[in-house]
Amino acid sequence: MNFSSLSIKTRITATLALLALSMIVVGVLGLNGMGGIVDDLSDMYERRVRVVGTLGDLQAAELDRQALISLHVLADDAEKMKAIKAERMETKSRAAALLKEYADKQSSEEGHQSARNIADAERAYQIVLDEVDVAIAANDDDVASKLIVDKLDPAFDGLHNALQDASKFQFKRAEQALAAAQGEYSTNRTVVIGAMVIAAIAAAAFAIMLLRSIMSALGVAVNVADKIANGELGHDIPADRGDEFGALLGSLKRMDGKLHDIVNGVRGASEAVGGAAGQLSKGNDDLSQRTQEQASALEETASSMEEMTATVKQNADNARQANQLATSARGQAERGGSVVQRAVSAMTEINGSSRKIADIISVIDEIAFQTNLLALNAAVEAARAGEQGRGFAVVASEVRSLAQRSATAAKEIKDLINDSVEKVSVGSSLVDESGKVLSEIMDSVKKVSDIVAEIAAASEEQASGIEQVNNAVTQMDDTTQQNAALVEEAASAAKSMEQQAQRLISEIGFFRAASQARFERSQQPVVETAAPTATIKQLRRPASRPVRAAAKPVSRPAPMAKASGDDTWQEF
Repeated sequence: MNFSSLSIKTRITATLALLALSMIVVGVLGLNGMGGIVDDLSDMYERRVRVVGTLGDLQAAELDRQALISLHVLADDAEKMKAIKAERMETKSRAAALLKEYADKQSSEEGHQSARNIADAERAYQIVLDEVDVAIAANDDDVASKLIVDKLDPAFDGLHNALQDASKFQFKRAEQALAAAQGEYSTNRTVVIGAMVIAAIAAAAFAIMLLRSIMSALGVAVNVADKIANGELGHDIPADRGDEFGALLGSLKRMDGKLHDIVNGVRGASEAVGGAAGQLSKGNDDLSQRTQEQASALEETASSMEEMTATVKQNADNARQANQLATSARGQAERGGSVVQRAVSAMTEINGSSRKIADIISVIDEIAFQTNLLALNAAVEAARAGEQGRGFAVVASEVRSLAQRSATAAKEIKDLINDSVEKVSVGSSLVDESGKVLSEIMDSVKKVSDIVAEIAAASEEQASGIEQVNNAVTQMDDTTQQNAALVEEAASAAKSMEQQAQRLISEIGFFRAASQARFERSQQPVVETAAPTATIKQLRRPASRPVRAAAKPVSRPAPMAKASGDDTWQEF
């Protein structure tokens, strides 16, 4: 597989993977070498350093034994001798344990041989030591001393020499282990450095290949982009690569073809737009004239609506005044009805009082009649009495006369009271009829007031509706004037668009096909004309017809100011 046929992503991934693999290999080699060194150091410590320490402890124990036997011989106290003997036994056990520990730690034949040599020397030393103990037990110090000098000291020297030989052997093995560790370190260092050099060379080779493939493709893409920027279209762009740059060059090739087609289409469309812009300009001129005529007609309509609004407002004011008068009349009728009701109540009370007075007069008349009878009886009794009853008869005569006059007066008052009662009844009937008539009048006034109120409300709504219509017409007038301004601006814009279309045709000539000669720009200068400011002449407003003085003039809302981006609007 060709490296350049791989994708950029795959190539970068492969390069990074190679670097990562190289780092892993170097790391594994380094870790392996360090592991070997650590193992050698551990072996040196366990089998050499600690063994040498054991030999040192064993040698110290043997020296203690040698010193203790001399003290044992020289001791003259039984208790002291017993203590020295116990200490000798403990030292002997410690020396035996150290010798066993040393023998167990040996793995080579030479090590085992050194352990056997020490054991043989230890046994020879122990035999002589037993003989000395026999002499000590027999209290023969001279024999014991002689045995120490003649036999025990040479046996101890043999044991000491065996221990020294073992120590030398262990130091020699430690030196060999150190040399082996140093050799292993040198080998590992050489391997790691070699792996690092190989990885660096491989990574550099991959990086150079990657950069070459990327830079070559970028050079082709930049060359194509420069040609397109210079207006050269229709190139034969190679797009046979299998990576992302092949896709990029393919996209540039498609873009070049699309731009070629678009430029040709824009050139044709520009020519069509230029022709259409001319027709649009002519149509806008006609539309502008008709829009101005429509604005003038709307102006007259607005003036008529103003007059109609004033008239309707005057009618609404008159209806409102009539409603106020009807409301006032209704209030007065209601007050009159209330007065009549009070009069009817008063007449009813007077009628009742008159009837009570008539009853009282009847009682008085009856009292006068009874008094007259009593006076008559008194006169008869006085006549019977003769001369003694004359004075009483005179009094009875006067009482009778007063009773008759009281009866006559009571009768006359009763007649007057009856006549008054009849007249009060007639007046009460008339007042009742007047109250009913006033109630009917009040109902009629109420209905008239309601009708007038409805007329006033309808007039108000009509005035409001006509005013809204007037506002709408005014806004239509303003909108029509603004439309006229827009039409003239559109005409100016159409002319400008026609000029811009010509310029676009000239500019599009910058692009050329690769097989054609480059189009030269038109040397004819294109005059850039900004869209002329739409100056709309003031439309003549028709004079409004005179309006009656009673109506308030309707204030016409000011047209909304709508300014374009370049502030070219003007009010009609």
